[in-house]
Amino acid sequence: MLPGRLDELSAIALQQLCTDRCSESKTLDFKASLPSTSDKDKAEFLKDVTALANSDGGDLVFGVAEKEGVANRIVPITSESADAAKRRLGQLLDSGTEPRIHGIQIHSVSVENGCVLIVRVPASFDGPHRYLFNGHSKFVMRNGTHITELSYEQLRTAFDRTATLVDRTRSFMNNRAEAIVARRTPRPMQPGPMCLVHLVPLASMGGRLAPDISALEHDFTKFIFSDWGGGSRALNLDGLLVYTADQRGGVINAYVQAFRSGAFEAGRFGGSLSYLTEDGEPPKRIPSTTVTTFYREAVVRFIATANALGYSGPAVLRFALLSIQGYEFAVGEQYWGRGKAFADRPDLVLPDAWIEDLAAPFDVDTLVRPMMDILWQAFDVARCLEYDESGAWCPRR
Repeated sequence: MLPGRLDELSAIALQQLCTDRCSESKTLDFKASLPSTSDKDKAEFLKDVTALANSDGGDLVFGVAEKEGVANRIVPITSESADAAKRRLGQLLDSGTEPRIHGIQIHSVSVENGCVLIVRVPASFDGPHRYLFNGHSKFVMRNGTHITELSYEQLRTAFDRTATLVDRTRSFMNNRAEAIVARRTPRPMQPGPMCLVHLVPLASMGGRLAPDISALEHDFTKFIFSDWGGGSRALNLDGLLVYTADQRGGVINAYVQAFRSGAFEAGRFGGSLSYLTEDGEPPKRIPSTTVTTFYREAVVRFIATANALGYSGPAVLRFALLSIQGYEFAVGEQYWGRGKAFADRPDLVLPDAWIEDLAAPFDVDTLVRPMMDILWQAFDVARCLEYDESGAWCPRR
């Protein structure tokens, strides 16, 4: 696979591939020309894409000729415009692959006298995928630089892969929640309720994501929430930790852990620190607006970071509110006078939300609002009052 993001790729970088005699591999294939409209070329293109998706993903580079398996020279595409080629190949993929492969990117790079077209195929976790053409279908995979059909055993393993990774994802989140309840947080935190958010791409459980932790550290301010008033960062065994400044007693109030695997976790003290009771302790209240805003902002920041890192494919999102025994959910004066709001259990772990493709655009509130309704209903409140009647985000003050 070519290094970096496709939108950062230049004609100079492509020429360097040829100068350096870059080799084809399991995840990189050079082709001098685009697939034509012939049946043979269409089938070959579909086979190439599904083989990458069923393996480790990779790039098909159209407009770079190879010689003996290494990049040799740029052959600019002139047979059709880049936009027309993108449309044609996209339509072919839509009709010729099953199930549909999410997260495919088709990007053009302008070069002298034409362009080079790159088709980036992610390693898929909702396959295996087959290509369909003229009534025939096949399951294929990359084996080095060659393509082979999947055996019966490989097919069975591929069908089980997504379910296995989902199980690993849930086990990971469960273990992290147990550690938080036991107060094994990355830094000592204020005792009391804990808000917890996980965004876990399935690829992170398959060992196929490896974010550059040093680069994340350099840009760590993207993880500082709007109400933190600043933050610090540290590298640890898990990856990058970003956290609020130490408070009284050497504790922190919130943190973000970016894992080396590619998963994200955010934690926040879920109680009220606005004032103290007569005995010097925080009141046993959970500020509803504050915690709801935290959950939503965590999703916004994590999705933005995943997009910047080029993540694609499915992911699992989970919200939890832990250690809340005896704490009132502070809804506010306008709550309709039914008394104080309490949950019926010490830990609330909301149902997981499934994100089909991290690379696909979607409305954050379409995802978050139903989950926040569930959270509020856990305290016997009909819906999340931080959204208005139309469903728009409108946090109360």
